[in-house]
Amino acid sequence: MNTNQKSDRRCLVYSLLLLVLMGCSEDPVLVEGKQIFKSYCAVCHQAEGNGIPGTFPSLHASEWISGDKGRLIRLALKGMQGPIVVNGESYNNVMTPHGFLNDQQLSAVLTFVRQEFENNGDPVSAEEIGWVRASLNSDDLFIASELAGMTGIPQPSNE
Repeated sequence: MNTNQKSDRRCLVYSLLLLVLMGCSEDPVLVEGKQIFKSYCAVCHQAEGNGIPGTFPSLHASEWISGDKGRLIRLALKGMQGPIVVNGESYNNVMTPHGFLNDQQLSAVLTFVRQEFENNGDPVSAEEIGWVRASLNSDDLFIASELAGMTGIPQPSNE
């Protein structure tokens, strides 16, 4: 375990302890994810996940959110550009890459959006983020039409 992972784990433990002491039983991963969402995602997708019509898509009941985890992880890591249809509405803007967030932070925010805004996706693990991150070979933004078919999470080789 590297220093960043130890620090992230320590922060998660302290957050959980603080929540218990405050009498709050909310999942600490969702609490962290909500904070990250407010800091990095709400600017475009708005605090309630409604987006901005014609500019940034709503996150409510979105197949892009609750669908394939691998595609969502790729989208979050590298961003996307080009025309896309989300819940029947067309968009043609840029999704900013968030690969600067570490695996635990991306895990928390993606788990949060997959379980909020009328979505019912299962959690995204930091390990899954790491596997997808390791499989990417460029920092270029994805083209929306290409990303739509990029599904699945690559498994690490046992070498």
